[in-house]
Amino acid sequence: MELLERTPLPLAVVHPGVTVLALHGHLSRVTRTDGAVLGYVELLAPAPTSDRPYLAKRLRPRAQGFLEVGRFWSADEAVDALR
Repeated sequence: MELLERTPLPLAVVHPGVTVLALHGHLSRVTRTDGAVLGYVELLAPAPTSDRPYLAKRLRPRAQGFLEVGRFWSADEAVDALR
C-alpha cells in the first residue's frame, strides 16, 4: 500500500476568508472560514515543459460531484477561482 504524503500548495499570498488544507498527495481542500467546502485544488502531473498546472474543482453537493473551474499555472490563481 502506497502512502501519499501531504504536499501543501505553494501559495505566495494570503487568501482572506478561505482556508486551504493539504489532504493527501497533491490534493488540497478549500473551505470558507465557516467550514463550508468551496472545492478542491489538485496539482496535476508535470507537463512536458516541466510546468505544473493546478486544477480547480468546485464541489456541487446537490449533484454529488464536481465542476471543473479551470486549469491554472499557479496555486494562488486556482484558489482564487474557487472564491
